[in-house]
Amino acid sequence: MPNNQILKAYTGLDGGVVASGSTCGVVSGGAMGLAISHYDELMINGLPAQVAILSLIGGYAKWFEDSYGSTLCRDRSGVDFYKATGQIRYLIPGDKATKCMWHIRGAIRHLYSYHKKELPAVNMNSSENEDAPIHCAKKVLEGIREQTGIGNDNLEQLSFIFDGGIGLQGGVCGALAGAIMGINILLGLNIRDTSYYQSVKAFAVGHINLLRNKPGLNPEPFNVGKQIVKQFKKEAGGMECKVITEKELSEWSEYQSYVESSKKCEGLIAFAANEASKAIKMYKPLVA
Repeated sequence: MPNNQILKAYTGLDGGVVASGSTCGVVSGGAMGLAISHYDELMINGLPAQVAILSLIGGYAKWFEDSYGSTLCRDRSGVDFYKATGQIRYLIPGDKATKCMWHIRGAIRHLYSYHKKELPAVNMNSSENEDAPIHCAKKVLEGIREQTGIGNDNLEQLSFIFDGGIGLQGGVCGALAGAIMGINILLGLNIRDTSYYQSVKAFAVGHINLLRNKPGLNPEPFNVGKQIVKQFKKEAGGMECKVITEKELSEWSEYQSYVESSKKCEGLIAFAANEASKAIKMYKPLVA
């Protein structure tokens, strides 16, 4: 399923969502890979397949945490990419960057066999299957499309993977992930059409922009995304689902019941969609 826009949207999740240290991009990337590998079943079976895929993703996230100590980038790297000293320490002498490459290698090997697993059976009552579920990331992406015209059908269909913080594991909030992915549909790196030189340049420019206090008018994903992360953390009180909700929502029904009744989640979904849409409207005229 070579959807270039999904990859482009995902470039904003690098370094734990705009290098902010939340859920590792290897975890969120692996989660999307697992969902895509079961795309046909998802289109046929709908919500029961979503719940089964969330269970599969939850298992992958737990494997990653057990294998590498944490699913959070800040815990694994031990550096702050928003400081020059943190960026230097990540690259020199090279042990931390090498460790990330090693974890990517391990995750790819694990996922290669893991994606072949059949979806687990799930028991859902008729009312759960009939009601339209709330997916935080999807709601934000839909809000962005409504306000700006920027969107992608497949990304919206697959964004349920962020429910409850990636497979109901309490990681990065789906509303924040949706906002960053929406911005990167416009500003992200088009990986398949980007040369090695362009990739290195984008990496350097992006990380320099993380150190700047004022965003200016530079239509660069880290430059723009950093401001969204900052605003969201201030509004929500954190970045991870378990921090924001102060709950462990490890079951689908529990998660859905909470998000349906939570005014805080409702407000954050609207906030994330509006902030991302304002940024897109501001920077869209500057993108060739």
